[in-house]
Amino acid sequence: MSSLPSNPSKPGSPPQGPPNPSRPGATNPFKPGAPAVPGAATWGQWQEVLAELVQAQRQLSQQAQDFAELRAGYSRRTHQMTVLQHVAEILAATPKVTQVASVLQDVFVQEFGARACGVWVLEDDGTAYQPKVGHGLPRSAWTQLSLPAPNPFPEAPIVLFQAQWLDSAAVRGPLEALKVSSDVSLYFVPFEQQLLLMGFAILAIETGRKMEEDQDTLTILQRQVSVSIYNAWLFRDLGQQRDTLRRQTVELEKANVALREADRFKSEFLALTSHELRTPLTGILGFTRLVLDELYEDEDDMRRMLQDSYASGKHLLSLLNDILDLAKIESGRMDVHISPFSLYILMEEVKPFAQSYPRKPEVELLWPDNLSDLPELMMDPGRLKQVLLNLLSNSLKFTKEGSVRVEVERGFGQVIIRVIDTGIGIKAEDQAKLFQKFVQAEGGHSREYGGTGLGLVICKHLMEMMGGTIALHSDGMDMGSTLTLTLAIA
Repeated sequence: MSSLPSNPSKPGSPPQGPPNPSRPGATNPFKPGAPAVPGAATWGQWQEVLAELVQAQRQLSQQAQDFAELRAGYSRRTHQMTVLQHVAEILAATPKVTQVASVLQDVFVQEFGARACGVWVLEDDGTAYQPKVGHGLPRSAWTQLSLPAPNPFPEAPIVLFQAQWLDSAAVRGPLEALKVSSDVSLYFVPFEQQLLLMGFAILAIETGRKMEEDQDTLTILQRQVSVSIYNAWLFRDLGQQRDTLRRQTVELEKANVALREADRFKSEFLALTSHELRTPLTGILGFTRLVLDELYEDEDDMRRMLQDSYASGKHLLSLLNDILDLAKIESGRMDVHISPFSLYILMEEVKPFAQSYPRKPEVELLWPDNLSDLPELMMDPGRLKQVLLNLLSNSLKFTKEGSVRVEVERGFGQVIIRVIDTGIGIKAEDQAKLFQKFVQAEGGHSREYGGTGLGLVICKHLMEMMGGTIALHSDGMDMGSTLTLTLAIA
């Protein structure tokens, strides 16, 4: 800036002011072309001064505006950092993907002014991205916006790991619903972790908005959300593994208890079976020895000894057959031959055997009438006869007084056979156990009444192999029992 000319006045003289155009003979220094006044600034010098003042004022105004913009930007950046810190605290305490998506949606709407938005997350099987939350659309609309994986936009030239405006080729079909007005465009925000696109957001932003100004904030937000989704997956997987481990631990404990019970049953079964096998064998040897040594009074006495020996042999054979049948079942070598067969003929064959079984004098065996009207059943006649005789033998053995009744009923596509007794019954908690191996050896009944405890187990397997069922019901101790068989009609 040029300095004003110095005052040429003599020392000690009073200072001279600017020329007064009103004085006689004075000239106006602001009028172009006016003669210069000695000691006064020229017109050009005053113009330079004014121009420099105007320039300085403009610079000050620009600097003030720049400062205001910097201050606003700093305030906005401070606010965004505060929001990001708050979001990070929420995401750190959020173990569920849906909650992460909900927090993210609020940030996009409140901080970035999204008119509409949606957040997609990769499903467990990795075949699709499913929308978790949506804004600006009805729930029925955004829940239908499932997109394929690993590339949600297979027909669009888009780099999936970069935030950018969506290409028009990607905005088609259901995604067009996100363009809630003509003045918005769709912006893509991916969430990537370890080169895996774990999810993304699509925002409906005003077309003129410069997203580059918010790119740093978006980058930080992307990292936070990617880590949160990844941690949510890990948390869920750990939870599932923990639940699986807990369930397996419980199952293992149950299996250990069952194994201990089975081992106890087996030990008692072996002890009981040894006793059961020894008893008829001892009878056979004893009676045979008596006959060989001729220690009988007459032929009738000898015949009774032989009959007792024969009965002991049949009992021993029955016990051995049970053990052999169970071994065949467990090894898969038990065969059944299913074909249509008359239940009437089968029941007529079973009846004399049942009537010959030993029973208390006070026990009555009741047999059904009108069996000739029954249809043919799909069964193995020999195996069904074995099952019926086993059930009748048990009922007669465990009934001290009352009756053992056989009922036959025709149902829808099947025939139901019931063996009902008034015997000792069984507690409700022990009823299912009777179909387990060796379980009769548990209580004192087996020692009182005999048997191996394998009969019902073999019956259950045989009925299942013939496509039928067997069930037991009892109202409790001393309340009798009902065993029910079902078989399909041929």
